[in-house]
Amino acid sequence: MTTVTVGLVGGAGVAAAAAVAGAVGLGLLALAGIGRRSSRRSSRRSYRHKNSHRYGREAPAAEKQEQEQAAALENLLEDVRLQDETGCGRRLLCELAKEDDQELSQEEFDILSLVGPDVKPGEGLLPPFSATGEYARARAFGRNGGDCDAAFPLCPFNGSQLMDNVMAYLP
Repeated sequence: MTTVTVGLVGGAGVAAAAAVAGAVGLGLLALAGIGRRSSRRSSRRSYRHKNSHRYGREAPAAEKQEQEQAAALENLLEDVRLQDETGCGRRLLCELAKEDDQELSQEEFDILSLVGPDVKPGEGLLPPFSATGEYARARAFGRNGGDCDAAFPLCPFNGSQLMDNVMAYLP
């Protein structure tokens, strides 16, 4: 077995990179255009029309494609969650959700949009116990004014620092 020793400076850099892995993973997914994004130009509350409806039913091929896309997104978010040991990805969503939507950059908006639309109490189903649901709950916690710092104490960075790290990794 080979042992690799990393010096203090290198070790601190590796630790910082590991801490932001979840946030960077979300940023990369958003950059790739993965997820349920809506256009910033359209109203965020508007209903997303589906062109595949026929006589009140969705065409089977379109429904299957939508299910496959949702499953692929869930798998990718699960991979991000597994790397997100410090909860920085969830903290990023929490912190971004506290901001006024009009003040968000396109990248920040895309990250928030990864987990689908907000579900308000009494308006729909609660997010499932999955990676998507976990990130959606973090976003809802922030939207409701929750203390993101207290909710994700293992993440050593605030929202601004997390976005700076995410942007440093994006092309």
